[in-house]
Amino acid sequence: MAWLFPEYAVAEMTPQTHQGVIIERVLERGSWQQVKWLFAAYGETTVARWVSKHGFRLLSKRSFALWRLALDIETYDAPDWAVAAKRLPEAW
Repeated sequence: MAWLFPEYAVAEMTPQTHQGVIIERVLERGSWQQVKWLFAAYGETTVARWVSKHGFRLLSKRSFALWRLALDIETYDAPDWAVAAKRLPEAW
């Protein structure tokens, strides 16, 4: 999974101390094998809690919609500033 974390010293990363970035990168760009590892390592409850709390801000609209559906997440945190930012036209 090192390619998911180019700005990190992967040898120094641990699942405990880098949980948030690991969940984010694997849900956004990971392979099916990496997604299976993620759920085995953290459990569905932890991943769903992360998506509910951080997914709106840190995942793409498409990934967030997928994981909300897959994890049956109905309510989630969406700070006003993040909602406004997502409404802006994309630069690319």
